[in-house]
Amino acid sequence: MSEATLLPTELADKFGNPFRVREMDAIADRAVLEGMYLAFTPKRAAQGLPPESEYAIKRWLDHILKGGQHLLVAVNDELRGHLMLIPMADGKSTELAVFLHQSVRGRGIGTAMNRVAVGLARDTGFKRVWLSVELSNIPAIRSYQKAGFATLAHTVWAAEVEMEILLP
Repeated sequence: MSEATLLPTELADKFGNPFRVREMDAIADRAVLEGMYLAFTPKRAAQGLPPESEYAIKRWLDHILKGGQHLLVAVNDELRGHLMLIPMADGKSTELAVFLHQSVRGRGIGTAMNRVAVGLARDTGFKRVWLSVELSNIPAIRSYQKAGFATLAHTVWAAEVEMEILLP
């Protein structure tokens, strides 16, 4: 990995407050991740995710944690974010998904996480990072744009916008 994506790493939000990004330990961190998603609002706001019930959250995590790379964000030693890079079928692309607890939104943490994800994807050998975001999620779209993502033209008029960043 390059210096930009060495983990764990301490970063600062746009107000200068520190937060920590680290790789997830699928066993040790599972319960606290479930807890974050149980307290997450609004539920089902991002393309139906995260799920609403505890049972559905556990099933969803069983599925998504099987593969890819998962990073966690801690603010004041409390889990406040989950980022996932899930390899796509072409073997050259990875899908990005970021979930930030409502208590830390609007602080630039999402944009920082997007940049960390791009660096990690590049270091892992991917040539493209792809994502899909609801058109109504303007803060997320702006965050992705700040991190270098471009909107795919064929999705401009869709309910969900596809975005990508091509990696050297």
